[in-house]
Order: sequence, then C-alpha cells, then structure tokens
Amino acid sequence: MSKPRLLFVAHIDWGHVWQRPHHMATGLATYFDVTVAAPISRRRTLQVANPDDGLDRMSLLRVPGSIRFAPILTLNNPLVTAQLRARVRSRVDHVMVTAPECLPWVATWVGRSTLAYDCMDDALAFRDDGKIRRAKSQLERTLLARADVVFASSALLRELCIARGASADKTTEVPNGWDPHAFPIQPSRPLPTTGPLTVAYFGTLDTWLETAALDAAVRASPELTIRLVGPNECRYVPSHPRIVLTPPVPHAKLAKAVADGDAFVLPFRVNELTRAVDPVKMYEYIALGRPVLSAYWPGLERFREFVTFYDDAEQFAQTLAQRSLPAPPSAERRTQFLTPNAWKARVSAMADALSARARAGRD
Repeated sequence: MSKPRLLFVAHIDWGHVWQRPHHMATGLATYFDVTVAAPISRRRTLQVANPDDGLDRMSLLRVPGSIRFAPILTLNNPLVTAQLRARVRSRVDHVMVTAPECLPWVATWVGRSTLAYDCMDDALAFRDDGKIRRAKSQLERTLLARADVVFASSALLRELCIARGASADKTTEVPNGWDPHAFPIQPSRPLPTTGPLTVAYFGTLDTWLETAALDAAVRASPELTIRLVGPNECRYVPSHPRIVLTPPVPHAKLAKAVADGDAFVLPFRVNELTRAVDPVKMYEYIALGRPVLSAYWPGLERFREFVTFYDDAEQFAQTLAQRSLPAPPSAERRTQFLTPNAWKARVSAMADALSARARAGRD
C-alpha cells in the first residue's frame, strides 16, 4: 500500500544549519511520501551540504530581497507557485508550510489537501520593516484560519496562534527535540577550576545574540575563549582575539566540532522573538554533558535542572569569570530527560495529528 503524499514547503534553504524543518521533513518520510520544496539562498557561504536522505527535494528560485521589500515578496508568489505546479502534478494528500509567506505558494492545493502550519517562530517578531510585517501579518491570519492543523514549537507560540485566529482544537504544541544520532549522550564533565576555559555557542548568529554579554565576559576573564559556530547574520560581533568565529558545520559533525568546549552558552537577548523560542540547541547542549549557561525566559523553565540561568550581561561575565557553574547531572539522568524529547516522538505526534485530521475530513 502506498504512503499518503505530503508536500513539505519550507521557508529556509535546505543548506541552512540543520534545524526543525530538516528534522520534521526527514522524519515524516517514515509515514508519508514526502516532497520537500525550499528556496535557494543567495548567501551560499552561509550554507552547508546537508544530506536529504533520499527525499524528493526541489529548490525554489526567488527574486532576492523578499525579506526587505514587500513588492518583491508579492512578486515571488507566482514565480514559486509556477515551479511547484510544474513539479508536483499528481495528487497531494497533505501540505505543510513552515512560515506564512509560503501560503500563496501552495494555494493550488488548499481546500483539496490537509493544510498544516508548523509554526517554529513568531513570524511577526523578526526585524522586518513595517510593510513586510503587515504583509506577513495578513498572510499569517489567513493561514491560521485556513489551516486544518497548526503545530507550535512552544506553549507561547500556541497561545499567539490562537490569539491571531487559529482554532484552539486544531492547534497543538509540538516542541523541538533531541537527535540521538548526531548528539549521543556524553559523560558528564565539570568545569575546570583553573587554566584556560573555552565556552561555545552553535547556531545562527543574528540580532538575538547578546553581544554585550560576550564582550563583558572576555574582558572580565583573561583565560576565557568564546567560540561561536554557525552562519553569521549578525551586524556586530565584538572584535576580540578570544571571541572566535567558526563557519557553519554540517549537523552530523557538529558535536565533534565543539568537543573542546568546557561549557555551552545561550547568550540571547530576551525579547518578543526569543520568548516564543524552544531552542533546539538546549537539548543538544544537555546531551553533550557540559555545564550550560543561558539567558532566562519562562519557556526554559523545564530545563532548569540542567542549566544555570543569568539575568544580565554582568552576571553572565561574572559567572564565567568565577567559574560558578555546577557540574551537569549524570548521563543516566540526562538520558531519562532527553529520550521522550527525541525528534522521533515529535514527528510521530505530528504524523498522528495529520492522519487524524485527514480522517475527520473524510467523515
């Protein structure tokens, strides 16, 4: 018996650092015949050669500038739609999109297929100008009203989706998760009490990075080196010989690339965008068995056993300078926490919801 067909349309290049859309698309291939469509980013130096695990995958050409200019955002709609229609000619049972701007691209299938929105971030909290934000807001309202099922990566995102028009009974929280293959559980290792200290951050570097905390930390501790691994979209990173920028690393090699880290940090600005985030890297940090120092927002409360939180840049710097980070819990305890939070469980929940919604539509 053939699998139901799923068209998975992402808003990020497949070569972007491996994150939720990659995990979901590859995982859903266990349950569905998946076609993945994702735009090509013109910033090729920020991309890596991500595997596609045999997925039927297509790259979408767009006119550059759609995140800055509303007319280009609109211009790209017929261009991308034409590419999808030329490639996806047979029946599609389910359509999943990862951002509001993807909705016009899949209008051909809306109403004939189960439409799902995987809401991984607050789309309206990015640094867009007013016209782009208004255009996204309208698209999001339409998407939330039309979607047969909405998945939100955090409790706050679920609340926002419902407040903006999603049906509560069709909206479910599906958090991010842990990849046991790329990030196997490592033995617990306490912070060294003397000598050089290396802390690492991996992920996209952008406006959510609290650069003042990084600068304060290296100035307060002459033995400290901070490694930042990932694509650099940040307008300003402090220029300091002990703040080391490393280009993006393929997901499967990332744990090895940061193996020299004595601790991991999540130095985020706490704002409208980050408060709705369930950080993938938090699960990955926990697996690696090093102390973790992070900014705090309520969505991170469930990680408290595994993380030390700080309030401001000064406390971030003092905590590292004084090395006042406790040793992480045992490998057994971290395994106990991470196992039910594996991506396999997230994908299974999503597949069940899609299938149930499709059955309800046929009844």
